[in-house]
Amino acid sequence: MRTGTSEPGALDARTRHAQEAYTRRRLAVYDAVVLGLFCSAVWRCPRRRMLRLYERAAGPRHLDVGPGTGYFLDRCRFPVERPEITLLDLSEECLEMSARRLARYAPATCRANLLEPLPLPSGHFDSVGLNLVLHTVPGGWDVKGAVFAEAARVLRPGGTLFGSTVLATGVPMNALTRRLLAEQHRRGNFQNQGDDPEGLRRRLRAVFPDARVVVRGSVALFRATV
Repeated sequence: MRTGTSEPGALDARTRHAQEAYTRRRLAVYDAVVLGLFCSAVWRCPRRRMLRLYERAAGPRHLDVGPGTGYFLDRCRFPVERPEITLLDLSEECLEMSARRLARYAPATCRANLLEPLPLPSGHFDSVGLNLVLHTVPGGWDVKGAVFAEAARVLRPGGTLFGSTVLATGVPMNALTRRLLAEQHRRGNFQNQGDDPEGLRRRLRAVFPDARVVVRGSVALFRATV
C-alpha cells in the first residue's frame, strides 16, 4: 500500500475534537448508527442517495476525503475494474479502517489537515469525494471555500467534486432533527452553525463553473465540475 503524510500544523481545538471523535469503538458502529439510522431517520437523507452520487461521479483516479469506514467506496461500482484510490483524512483510525476494507484496490493513504494545502499533485484526480465531511469542519462557508479550491487544484480538467453535508439552517427540520442537531453542536461533533444551501452554492460556484446542489431533508448533496 502506498502511503503518504503531511504533518499537520497546530490544530484548532475544534478540529482536534473532530478527529478524536472517530475512535475504533465508534467506527465499529458507524455504518449502522450514522449511515443507517441517523441519515434516514434524523437527517432524512438515506445513504442510498449518497451511494448514487458515488456511482455517478467517481472516476478511475479517485481521491476520497474523509472516507470514514470506506462504506461507500466498498459498494461503489467504479467505471474501471481497478480504480486508483487515494484516502485522505486527519484520523489515523479512519485511514486504517477504510484502507483495510478496500485492500482489494491497494489504496494510497494520506494523513493531512483538510484546511491546509493538500500534499497531493495538481491535476491528478478524475474525482474527489467529500461526503459527510464539511459539517465537521470549523468555520463558515468562506473558510470551507478553501477546501473547494484545493479540490479544484488536484482535479484534472473536467474532473468532478461531489459529496454531501448536513446543514443547520435554510432547510426543513422536524423536532427530532432540531434536537439532535443541537446535541451535536453541544458536543462539538458538528461545526456547521450557519451552514445553508445558498451559501454552499455560492462558494462552490466561486470555484467551479458548473455546480449543482440538491437538498434532501437537512442534507445538501452537491456535484461540481472543473
